[in-house]
Amino acid sequence: MAPLDEVKRLLDGTVDPDALEANPELYDMAETIYGRDTLEHLGVEAPERPSDSIFQPNGDSKHEVEMPLPNLPTSPDPEVVEGKRSWIIFSLTFIIFALLMVNLVVGLGSVVPLCDSPDLETPCEDKLTLTSIADYESPNSWTETMSINTADGVLTVLSTALMAYSLRKK
Repeated sequence: MAPLDEVKRLLDGTVDPDALEANPELYDMAETIYGRDTLEHLGVEAPERPSDSIFQPNGDSKHEVEMPLPNLPTSPDPEVVEGKRSWIIFSLTFIIFALLMVNLVVGLGSVVPLCDSPDLETPCEDKLTLTSIADYESPNSWTETMSINTADGVLTVLSTALMAYSLRKK
């Protein structure tokens, strides 16, 4: 009898119990469909099955078995993302720092002629006071070089800190 006919008879419920005992695959299907209790109630005994245990040597054998290595695809190396430095911020703060240092050491008035016709009261070749930069033609907006006031100190420290901050890698 063809295996397909036996499966049809199993599903119809007309299969012979002797056929179930003789065919382990058919018995497994019947056990899955009807359950072991029903098959035992019909008097069908389970066929002999080989044990599921695998024989393993105790390690005394000197067999040289080479296991094939699986061909695993190699993963691409992760891309190393280097941090970028902010050169725009560094450049701007360096220019500000350089202007502050020129004004502090040499005097901005000696580098850039700010006064058109300096009179005797306005020393336009000295250091420009940053707090009164809007009124640069007034005598009060100029001081001697190498004298540091609060605005000069704060701007110098701030521009130095911004330059150092912009050099770090993100």
